[in-house]
Amino acid sequence: MTNLVARLALVALCATAIAGCKSRRNTRGALTPPDDAPAWEERFAVAFDDDYTDAELELRGRAPHDVLDQHLFAARLGHAAIVALVEVEQAWSRGRYQGEQAQYIDVELGDVLSGELPKGTRDSQMLRLRGEDQVPTDLQGRQLVLFLRWAPGADPGYHHHLMPASDEIVAYIRALVAHARKAGALDTGRRAKAKANAKANADADANANANANAKD
Repeated sequence: MTNLVARLALVALCATAIAGCKSRRNTRGALTPPDDAPAWEERFAVAFDDDYTDAELELRGRAPHDVLDQHLFAARLGHAAIVALVEVEQAWSRGRYQGEQAQYIDVELGDVLSGELPKGTRDSQMLRLRGEDQVPTDLQGRQLVLFLRWAPGADPGYHHHLMPASDEIVAYIRALVAHARKAGALDTGRRAKAKANAKANADADANANANANAKD
């Protein structure tokens, strides 16, 4: 009997260890805020609402709802830490969680239009949708634009919004990002560090040359 109890205890211990390993493996490579990510502010909650917009954005629309969508688009593009193209692998539901409809989509990360993904981020990600509307059944295989802003300390550590990635919208985003980058407004992350290092090296060379000329 003692041996049986010991064996059962060993089996339970092994099962717990395996479950822990699976949990760690499942979270490895998930979208995680970098150490220098700014704190989440509730004023961004309207734009980054963990939801999906099914209708394509009317960039030239003048109807009230078009103007509202344009303002939200501008806020998302202006305040997102990452803007990326994603392809939907599947959409699914897990019933209700704490009184809310729990819907999820599995996506494959594609081109990053703005910002930088943390090192080690895997291409396949699961995103939760908190909207009340049912996820469209034809979403699988569609390409969307992901707007993501970090929320350190939250679970998950970000909030997001998804919208259809029409050719016009993607081209518009690329043009805006290119213009902002040319103006120096998007020098962040590794690009900012590289630029700062290059400037520091250039300043050091200039100082060295100035000292050499002074001695001559």
